[in-house]
Amino acid sequence: MWIDEFLKLMAGSTVTPDTINAAYELKEKNFPSKIYKFRAINDHAISNFKNDTVWLCSADKFNDPYECAAKCDTEEVTRQFSKNNLDEWFSQTDFEKNLSSIEVAAVKASSDPMKELSKILIGTHEGISGEEKEKIISELSAIERKLSLEIFSRFNRSMQRRVKICSFSSRVDSVVMWGHYADSHKGFAIEYDVTNWPQGDLHRQILYPVIYKQDIFDSTKFHLQNALGKDVNNRHFCIVSSIRKSPDWSYESEWRFVLPVNQFYLDMDYLMPKPSAVYIGAKIESINKTRLLEIAKRKKMPIYQMSLSMSEYKFNYHDVMEL
Repeated sequence: MWIDEFLKLMAGSTVTPDTINAAYELKEKNFPSKIYKFRAINDHAISNFKNDTVWLCSADKFNDPYECAAKCDTEEVTRQFSKNNLDEWFSQTDFEKNLSSIEVAAVKASSDPMKELSKILIGTHEGISGEEKEKIISELSAIERKLSLEIFSRFNRSMQRRVKICSFSSRVDSVVMWGHYADSHKGFAIEYDVTNWPQGDLHRQILYPVIYKQDIFDSTKFHLQNALGKDVNNRHFCIVSSIRKSPDWSYESEWRFVLPVNQFYLDMDYLMPKPSAVYIGAKIESINKTRLLEIAKRKKMPIYQMSLSMSEYKFNYHDVMEL
């Protein structure tokens, strides 16, 4: 399945400009022909429809608390960071002066330098029993883990604030989507014809499929690269963490705009190509139907009315007007 190959290219063990380009080429070949934005009737939604805009907002505003979530082996990252920065750390402290050459070598050779250093320093204290030393080392390790987890938690929250997202669906006939995102079928859905967006258009570049996986995105390798002093593509990291969701959400058949920005950027209206059609909900109120008809008429675009099948749990739709 192409989506698995896309994920492998975007978040594999090795990410290079070539693999990213290959992922984008694969995405281009598998774009849905049309995407749909479901809206409730309100002044902002009507304004977006009138002005050919959509609302881009931070991931922390969404209804999924796992938006942009990432897991990380913080202990491994901490160990690697310590190993990579040990010489600098020693140069800024007096610890190395108080250690023998054998002890320094043991610390530098250890897979967990901080733990080894703690053992040596505590071991030289004659007033502490062996049992007490092990307890202190265990407590120090626990504090280190807690701090690492707190730092990573703050990092995840920061990630949610620094990426702007707008969600679409590749389906307009989903009963659940109409119920959840179009005010229980009293709203509308705007259709965009992706096939009309030219190659190289920014809208194509920032449109990504949402990938539904049970396990949370593992960002350990990105943080290890950072800990080892290697370049990390933070923009790419934002994108990968933003397009992974629980299978519980798979009914949405979601594609989304993902725009990594500075976390201090405000949520914004984002200019869109002209919609190709608009669909109105099966339970829309007549006054709101009239408002949408007037806008569609000015835009010279078709409008469709959703209706319920009498024999199946499915939607049908028909032209309200043709221009």
